[in-house]
Amino acid sequence: MNLRIISIFFFLISGNSFFAQSSNSLLQKLKNHPQQDTLRCYFLNELIEAENDQNIWIQYNQELYKIAVEKSKSEKNETLKKTYTKYLSISYNNEGAFQLYHEAFENAIQFYKKSYRIASGIKYHYGSALALQNIGTAFDYLGKMDSTLVYMKRAYQFALLSKNKQGIAYVLTDLGYVYNNLGNNSLSIKYNLQALKLFEQLNDSEGLERTNFALGRIFDNQKDFKTSSAYYTKCLAINRKTNNKERLVLVLNSLAAANLNANKIEEALKFNKEAFKLASQMDNVDFIAASHKNYGDIYLKQHQPEQAKTHYIKAAELFKKINSDINYSKVAIKLAAIYFAQNNSEKALEYGLIGYNLSQKTKYPSDQKNAADILSRIYANQKNYEKAFYYQSIASDISEKIYFDESKDIALKATYNYETEKKEASIKALNQKNQIAELESKRKTIMLYLALLFFLAVTSTAYILFSRFKERKKNELLQNKLVEAEKLLEAEKKVTESELKALKSQMNPHFIFNALNSIQMQFMYGDKLAANEQLNNFTYLTRQILEVSGKKQIPVADEKEILTKYLELEKLRFNNDFSYTISISESIDEDYHKIPPMLIQPIVENSLKHGLMHKKGTKNLQVHFEIDPEETQITCTVIDNGIGREKSAAIKAKNQTQHNSFSTQLIEQRLQLLNSKTQLRELITYSDILNEQDEVCGTKVVIRIPIV
Repeated sequence: MNLRIISIFFFLISGNSFFAQSSNSLLQKLKNHPQQDTLRCYFLNELIEAENDQNIWIQYNQELYKIAVEKSKSEKNETLKKTYTKYLSISYNNEGAFQLYHEAFENAIQFYKKSYRIASGIKYHYGSALALQNIGTAFDYLGKMDSTLVYMKRAYQFALLSKNKQGIAYVLTDLGYVYNNLGNNSLSIKYNLQALKLFEQLNDSEGLERTNFALGRIFDNQKDFKTSSAYYTKCLAINRKTNNKERLVLVLNSLAAANLNANKIEEALKFNKEAFKLASQMDNVDFIAASHKNYGDIYLKQHQPEQAKTHYIKAAELFKKINSDINYSKVAIKLAAIYFAQNNSEKALEYGLIGYNLSQKTKYPSDQKNAADILSRIYANQKNYEKAFYYQSIASDISEKIYFDESKDIALKATYNYETEKKEASIKALNQKNQIAELESKRKTIMLYLALLFFLAVTSTAYILFSRFKERKKNELLQNKLVEAEKLLEAEKKVTESELKALKSQMNPHFIFNALNSIQMQFMYGDKLAANEQLNNFTYLTRQILEVSGKKQIPVADEKEILTKYLELEKLRFNNDFSYTISISESIDEDYHKIPPMLIQPIVENSLKHGLMHKKGTKNLQVHFEIDPEETQITCTVIDNGIGREKSAAIKAKNQTQHNSFSTQLIEQRLQLLNSKTQLRELITYSDILNEQDEVCGTKVVIRIPIV
């Protein structure tokens, strides 16, 4: 059963003050301080943390947003301005939590992304980690586990930068959750045990609940339901004490499933009834669907297929509605089995295919095996032996038993080692105390022999002092060498940066000269209206170029905007027969991934000047950005349908022009400097595009940009 990340809302809302004051006390302070300043923002934020009713705290958040957005623009003091900006990031995060609570997951993601952009802009690392963690949570609700993993990894990096132990621990727990869903129990246990240590140090009951719950899920997957129930029972006690209804329903559902799998049907029914009642009161579709699924499992175990089918159908409708592919797949497989037993082959095949296709998408081995197995039986019953054999082969290839046994061994070994380490630490501390007492008793005896050993003691002391002096000198020498090495590395880094800046400073005048030349041509032909329009575009573009020229890296989104403005400027030089497209792969985060500025524009300029300018008819230019799976390089592909390199070279030779591709050389030099670590090959490649008659119909340029 896939159990989603249920965020602890007072933690997700802002996380700045774990021990919030009482609501009444904060309300009184808020009334006594009407000034729209940072102190009022602080009180509002504390009230949001202390209040459990989302319909109340969202009102406080609206005021917090209003103050923060106004003051972050008007405040002149840099320290105060940064504080208001921080609260603006928090308010967007709060709004995202509100949207998430109401299952508007796409809206929640947009608000969390705004929070992240603002927090990262002021280097508010804790806020950045929190926003990224919440984006991952929202993607989990949407069933996009790969996206969840990406954002959780990024959240962990920012959490480490923030040095906030509580934030680090919560991200570790969520990483353990993701890896557990992906079937990697080794990493799941690793991250959960790291989180458990931090929560124990912090005495954080909520964090301990989350981690114990995660460990319970791992043992559920290993079919050790006795151990998983023990972990869930710990969680149940904490949630009843804190009155956290969301987590309470989650744990009750888990206990129902674990007891059912352990053949404790009465216990399972008791827990599921309580979970269903609470979920209905909260009107939480996710929890209601989970309870219906549990009811279906219980009735199926009691050999009541009709009652089970009724609940499974309700669960399937709800899981489909909220895009929970993992749970929808499991329920569909159950329905396929019931319909097959009732000789309804049509319905059995319908749900069997749904379950199998979804299991292929979610990549759950056990679900793939179960779906393939039921499909094999359905097709065999229909005398379609070819498909029956195909799905039976798939089911046989998935060795579920080995998968579970190996993972269980890892889980048991890891938890055993953790408990053993704690016991060994206690034993070691006790032994140290005993040794100290024993040494104290021997001290008096040693004093009696001290006179006899005086000469030996002096000699030994002199030898020890000399050895220490020698060792200290050796350490000092090594330290000096280390300092010199660090200075050398820093000097090399500065040289590289200086070379990059020098190269970029040479490229910008080159572009400005070409752009002014284009404007001059418009004036020469007498088209003043077009020339003025082009001049306005040039002014805006120049401002953009000057703005990024001092930066080492800019987001891909900014590079796209500069290229767009440049191509709009150049488009006026053609007779309405020129078009272009700039596309970015979905795997690239336009605001996160960065490249050096003004790197692509010279390549585009060459395509226009040498490839398309001399072509008759429709002219087209395509620019596409892609990133490799390891995120070591961003590839930019520039394609034009121009006359090709050979004809372009012939035209240049005929005109006796000795155009030196200066900017292209600069690009190659910049890429070589960036490539010192990654050592990529063929940073820029040129190739002709051929049509069906093997005639050149364009040029393709591929630029591989190392990510640094």
